[in-house]
Order: sequence, then structure tokens, then C-alpha cells
Amino acid sequence: MNQQDKYILEEIRKDNTIPFKTLFQDYYPVLCHFAERHGLSLDVAEDVVQDLFARLWENRKSMVITTSIKSYLFQSTRNQCLNYLKHDEVQRKYREHTLHLHSDRFCNETIIEEELNYSIYQAIENLPPKCREILKLSRFDGRSHDEISAKMGITKKTINNQLGKAFKLIKKHLVDNEVIIFCFLILF
Repeated sequence: MNQQDKYILEEIRKDNTIPFKTLFQDYYPVLCHFAERHGLSLDVAEDVVQDLFARLWENRKSMVITTSIKSYLFQSTRNQCLNYLKHDEVQRKYREHTLHLHSDRFCNETIIEEELNYSIYQAIENLPPKCREILKLSRFDGRSHDEISAKMGITKKTINNQLGKAFKLIKKHLVDNEVIIFCFLILF
């Protein structure tokens, strides 16, 4: 380290802002260009160099520089660029991984929904005719028990019994065909 660098560092350690501002003005544009050549955008390069100078000022009392100030600034900028690029790569991989997980989950949920809908459709089609008709009027057509009773000429109690029977048969169909287990395995 030459005498001029020693003097500058001593003055900065004494909280003298004039040599610090001079260093900043002399090296800021050059270091930003240097950071850009290491693969950073101009905005990021400026942030990296500004952070370097901010840390330099914050640690002025305890900093140890054994090389020239110029070498120190360029080496520090290079290291910060590499750290930024590594961090950016980790973030990119994390975003890709997260996107992949969401994509897989969406695909699995779609498969489950299709499988479940198909199995429910099969179960409904296999119901006894009267039971199937009551279920479709109630759940698909949105008819009330009074409307179903009037249309089919049966009591509300019969409607409740037939709906109970329909749900038991549908559940049995899903369990017997292992649809519930299939859905569980895909999700987990």
C-alpha cells in the first residue's frame, strides 16, 4: 500500500468525509461498469457498488486493507457480484422448484377430480331406477322434496329413504373400486 492510500484510510477512519467522497466519485462509475461486465444489470451493479461503499464507511474504524485501495475496491466488487449471482441462482432454482410443485399438485388434483367424477357417475348409473331418479331430481335438478313427492307420487319419507340408500350405494361403490384410496395416494 502506498503512502497516499495510507493517508486516505487514516483520514476516513477519523470520520473525514472528504477523502471518502473523492474515492466514491473516482471509483463509483468504474466499479459499476466492472460489475456489469460480471453479468449484473446496471441497476443491480449500482446497488452492489453503493452497498460496498456503505459498508466501507460503516466499517471504517475496523477495516483492514493490506493491498491498494483500488485493488481492494475491485476485489470487493468482484466478490459481491459473485455472491449476488449465486444468491440469484438459488432464488431462480427455488422459484422453478415451487412452480414445478404447484404444477404437479394442479395436475394431481385434476386427475383426482376426473377420477372421482367418473366413479360417482358410474355409481349413480348403477343405482336402482327409482333411487337414481330421486337422486337426480334432488341433487342435479335442484328440486325440493315437495316437488319430487308431487311429481313421483311418493311420500317425503320415501324420498329421504331413497336418498339415504343412494348415498350408501355410491359410497360403497367408491370404496369397493378403491377410488378413495387412489385419490389419497395421488395427493400424498
